[in-house]
Amino acid sequence: MAELTGERREGEGRVDAEISREVVGIHAHYYGRGPTKAKTYVNDEAALCLLGEIYTPSESMLIEGGRFAEVRANRMAFQDTVEPIMRAAVERITGRAVQSFLSQISPDGLASEVFVFAKEVGD
Repeated sequence: MAELTGERREGEGRVDAEISREVVGIHAHYYGRGPTKAKTYVNDEAALCLLGEIYTPSESMLIEGGRFAEVRANRMAFQDTVEPIMRAAVERITGRAVQSFLSQISPDGLASEVFVFAKEVGD
C-alpha cells in the first residue's frame, strides 16, 4: 500500500496538508469557526482527516449540559449537506474519485472525516 501523505505535486504542497487546510476551511466557512487541530493521513485506499477542538462555544455549552445527542444530530445533518463539497475538494486535491465519505464526532471535541477512494482500473 503506497503512502501519499508526504507526496508533493508539481507547484503545490503536500497532499495531506492540502486536505487538512481544505477540510478546516470548509468547517470554518460553514460553522463560523474551524477546528484548531487537523492531521491528515493518505494512502492508496483512503484519506483520514483527524480534527481537534471542533466545537463552537454554544455547542460546548450544550455538551457540558448533557445535550451531546442534539449537537451530534446537528453536526450529522451538516455533514450530510456538506458532503458533496468535501468530496469535491478531496477529489480535486488527490486526483482520485471518492467512493464513500464517513464522518464522526465525539463529545471530547474530536472528529474524523474519512474519504474512501474508488478502486482504480487494475487495482
